Amino acid sequence: MNGLSQRIVDYIAELMPLYTFQFADGRDCALSMVDGTLVMPVDESGAQQEEGWVAVLWQGDAQRRSEVPGPLIAYQAALRCAELHGIGRLSAEVAAHRHILLTRLREICGDLLHIEMATRF
Repeated sequence: MNGLSQRIVDYIAELMPLYTFQFADGRDCALSMVDGTLVMPVDESGAQQEEGWVAVLWQGDAQRRSEVPGPLIAYQAALRCAELHGIGRLSAEVAAHRHILLTRLREICGDLLHIEMATRF
């Protein structure tokens, strides 16, 4: 799988140390190092337009599966990552790191990510 959903999952998996890559169910996924939640790409190849939906197995439990907009999960993960990396740093440094993470996410998601206000902090 190589669509928008997979690119979003790959982005999340790169947000170490909060997430890491995990191969599951024949796909590259993102595994939360905090609670074991698994974020998996959804095949949107049949859709007219990809929206970047991802499947979330809460705490890794296949019985607790939700499909959610990937940009929203990725946005929250990026904010938490910037916050974690910002412990003990100046607020300007945290804001700069957050801006870098969100700019990269915006490049992946394009118009699907409406986070203009978040980059103003």
